[in-house]
Amino acid sequence: MHNFIDNKKGFSLVEFMIAISILAIGLLALVGLQSTSIRGNASSKNKNSAILLAEKKMEELKNTAFTSLSIGTTNDLNNPLTSSDGSGGTFNRSWTIQTYSGSANMKQITVTLSWTEGGIPHSTSLDTVVAN
Repeated sequence: MHNFIDNKKGFSLVEFMIAISILAIGLLALVGLQSTSIRGNASSKNKNSAILLAEKKMEELKNTAFTSLSIGTTNDLNNPLTSSDGSGGTFNRSWTIQTYSGSANMKQITVTLSWTEGGIPHSTSLDTVVAN
């Protein structure tokens, strides 16, 4: 007669359950990492869109005649903006033009974009100086 207990090879039910538990914990960690990655990508997309909108307005203002640049703060008429510069989005754009260091021949331009993401306000701004 053969002794079947000594010749059995394979995994017991306890070993299988432990392996499945370890695998489940690892997969749950990956799900958390995935959601963090998605939020980070959305945040980066919004920041990139805001910078592009600020650059677009900055270039427009830099190409405006020096004498047409009025001192003061202006809010974009299309606020809130979409990432493609249309109205109805999430970004608010404004720009401030002021005399630079008391010189009548230089003006400082600051373009600011603000938006809310996940209930948290964010903003970015660009500055430049133009001369007559």
